[in-house]
Amino acid sequence: MFQTRAAVSIDAMGRPTDIQLPEQLPEVVASFVRNQIMQWRFVPPDIDGQPRAGKTYLTLGACAAPVSEGYQLAIDYKGAGPGAWRPDGRSPPPQYPVEAVKQQAGGSGLVQFVVEPDGSATLETVEFKPARSRRLFQQAIEDWVEQLRFMPEEVDGKPVRTRMRMPLHFERRLRGTVAANAKVDKPECMALMKQGDEQRPVALDSPFRRLEGGG
Repeated sequence: MFQTRAAVSIDAMGRPTDIQLPEQLPEVVASFVRNQIMQWRFVPPDIDGQPRAGKTYLTLGACAAPVSEGYQLAIDYKGAGPGAWRPDGRSPPPQYPVEAVKQQAGGSGLVQFVVEPDGSATLETVEFKPARSRRLFQQAIEDWVEQLRFMPEEVDGKPVRTRMRMPLHFERRLRGTVAANAKVDKPECMALMKQGDEQRPVALDSPFRRLEGGG
């Protein structure tokens, strides 16, 4: 099982017209994924009562199950939203704050931000548990969101804003005693990001929605 992404242009009828996949995908896999997406249908965005064409970025789960003739491929639609700048589709983790290292503090946050038309991100809200540790991580989260960059979705040829939500997990993994001058760029001082399905950024208001049963 692996995760991949696809940049998809969609016409005003909700039909995919162009699909761009990561170059590292084997051709047999890329061909299968492309053919599957071409069968899907989407609800196109609406402007002044008229459906419009546009572009979005799909997150897909894919797997290859062994069968007698070789492998059977399958893909799972995870959602549509802005595209990540990084080829692997993952966001770089925030740095673990020095003060949090000193206090051996950790926690989990749910961060909501907006991807702007220029691809930058604007922080909206942060929920953090335990609440008493939020002050230790707030600045690191703000700095992390500020440096995020995306490829915005497009509607009628123009980039649009999309609201996103992303879970963060700060876990302590320290070796020995933490020195008072610990640096945040050391591996043991970095936030460790779980990259499972529940850890990916999710678009809350993408203008594109796949039709159930639409291919």
